[in-house]
Amino acid sequence: MKLFRLKFRSALHVDSRGSGEPESAEEFVRSDTLSVALALAWAALFPEDAPGVFSDPPFKVSSAFPYAGSTLLFPVPAWNIWRQTARLQPHGPKNAHDAEARSLQIRKDLKKVRWLSRPLFEQVLQGGRIDWEEMELLPGGIAVSNTELHGTELLGSGAAPWVLSERQRVSVDRLGIPGGEGLFFFALQFFAPDAGLFFMADAAKGQDARLRAALNFLGDQGLGADRSSGLGSFEVRSEEEFEPFAAAGKGWVTMSLYNPDPKEDLQGLTVKTAYGLTTRSGWIHQSTLGRPPIRAFTEGSYFSLRPEGRIVPMLGQTLITELRQTLNLRIGHSAPRDFRAFAVPCSEPPELMEAAS
Repeated sequence: MKLFRLKFRSALHVDSRGSGEPESAEEFVRSDTLSVALALAWAALFPEDAPGVFSDPPFKVSSAFPYAGSTLLFPVPAWNIWRQTARLQPHGPKNAHDAEARSLQIRKDLKKVRWLSRPLFEQVLQGGRIDWEEMELLPGGIAVSNTELHGTELLGSGAAPWVLSERQRVSVDRLGIPGGEGLFFFALQFFAPDAGLFFMADAAKGQDARLRAALNFLGDQGLGADRSSGLGSFEVRSEEEFEPFAAAGKGWVTMSLYNPDPKEDLQGLTVKTAYGLTTRSGWIHQSTLGRPPIRAFTEGSYFSLRPEGRIVPMLGQTLITELRQTLNLRIGHSAPRDFRAFAVPCSEPPELMEAAS
């Protein structure tokens, strides 16, 4: 298993939800977006591998999560990872009213946590729970342990490793005349010099060199929107072997989006489960056609068995033929999306209830 760190040369805009709202953007890159971007770069470099690289990619990737300095940040799992509410009673307030107000503020702070450092994430995977008094909550919803904070220059500064900003733009027609709506805002994500995104990847045997070449090519092309304007350009800061998490449990936690294959043991997968759901949509490459929406389990979902997932074609052959004949569109592919699960082992969260049979 490889781990790649990406250092962005420019701002990034990724909104693969297909919201059509340029002022919104995601803070990380989902696995289906990263997988298809890599497949496109792969097919451009090695055309003899197309179209198989789309329908059955010779690699599997996680979503690309943020890092800051040497600190890798992982998504908060879908279940409650904090100690019981009774332990949230803070020390210090002299009366019950102040104590309750302080406890409420702690709950609000914990809801803001979106990212866990690797030591905290491993603690959760091993079945542990996190004590709020032993961690620091940083800008961006980042939680790190007290000891980590003092050893990390970037995080210790208190500044956010990335910011989301909006820039005003104006839409014009081909004659340079502003359109009817005129002004709009466009969201951009800027990373600190020592921050960026990382992802984990498993390539098929003998395909590491091609994956590396495709990733470098993708970095020159850019990732996300407005690539022709230079957005999303990156370089591979490092490539390293990734040590598996020190967790040996019965369950699995997803590090990618996941849409189950009908052949999977769905009942066994969900004996005990905790999950989030999202709807994926967007646009078909090199066209103005929107993709049909599809639901997927989010990163950080827990399953009792190892999830596998599937490649989902967005367009059927009948629809492709119809689009060619009626709209004269040159679409020669089914626009498949990669919803195979990239999962890591995890101890069973003690608070999950077993599903009734």
